[in-house]
Amino acid sequence: MTTGIILVLSGILIGAGFALVWRDIRRSRRQAFLSEHDTARVAEADVEITVARPERISRAGLGAKSIASAIGASLFGRKLGDTAEGARVLDEAAQQAVVADWAALQEALEAGVDNINGLLQQAQISIGQAGESAWSYKNHGYGIYRRILIGEESVAWLRLELAPDRILHARVKAHKDDRAEINAAAQAEAKGLNAKRASDLLADCLKPLAAYVAKTQGPVVLTDAASAKAWQAIDGVVSAALTATNGALSQAGARLVPLDAPAWHAEVNGHRLPLAIEVYGKDVARMHIDHRGAEVEVAVGVPDALFINLGRRRRIAVAGLATHPLAEVIADCAWPVISRSRDSRRSA
Repeated sequence: MTTGIILVLSGILIGAGFALVWRDIRRSRRQAFLSEHDTARVAEADVEITVARPERISRAGLGAKSIASAIGASLFGRKLGDTAEGARVLDEAAQQAVVADWAALQEALEAGVDNINGLLQQAQISIGQAGESAWSYKNHGYGIYRRILIGEESVAWLRLELAPDRILHARVKAHKDDRAEINAAAQAEAKGLNAKRASDLLADCLKPLAAYVAKTQGPVVLTDAASAKAWQAIDGVVSAALTATNGALSQAGARLVPLDAPAWHAEVNGHRLPLAIEVYGKDVARMHIDHRGAEVEVAVGVPDALFINLGRRRRIAVAGLATHPLAEVIADCAWPVISRSRDSRRSA
């Protein structure tokens, strides 16, 4: 009797076990369901609902993937789940080649940083010391981080890294979201990199920051010595631009003549270079080239109020300052008064 009862109970338990297993199998295949109330609403709306079958992902696996993706996306806005580049795996020889190429770029990069720091000194913007070189997340590139400072405040990270395809990347990422407007990125071929190209790369990344400082910080009062040092950083570019401009204007019988050495001017809060505009040897107007914080200003004034419309005033960013763009600004400001003087001479 007892044996029979035990066998019956065992059969019931075995059947219940199969029922549970079958229920779990069906549950894993089940689509999303609609209640009777929802079914009625769908029927009235005459719409079709398509429900995708969910993936079976373990919580542990999903958590690990999310955390890893979040780490990669936390800097410079990489998208979560973006594994196209991340899937690239470099062998040891390829990694060593990238590291060797990165080391070869350091002299040019350091010279570029020094140049930019000199150009932006008057705006109190500076690039800090380099951290240790290391691979970025998923070996996207090998490089370093530097702090970007306004005065003594660290406001952003600058990431410089060499990618396996030998493209040099520069990225600025603000520490705070309310300064996101200073975020920027630029890239350049690593092959043949020199100090000038490194400076241009950094300048492209720092232009939004320079604009932000000009907009939010207000004028920075400098000492004569600090202003002199800031002018020294652009003096070579200004001299080259004047030489290029005079070469072009000589065909029109005009030239720009420095009247004095660059000197501190309180109203400019920086150094000023005064020049005379001569047409066929006659002094017809004055030009000033001023270093004003994050910008260089070129201004032309005329002695006769009747010709005030010939005056010009233009500015160009110090970040990325180069000979040809500055020469174009200088010539553009000088040409109206030169053209007027030439016309007057012909009619006389």
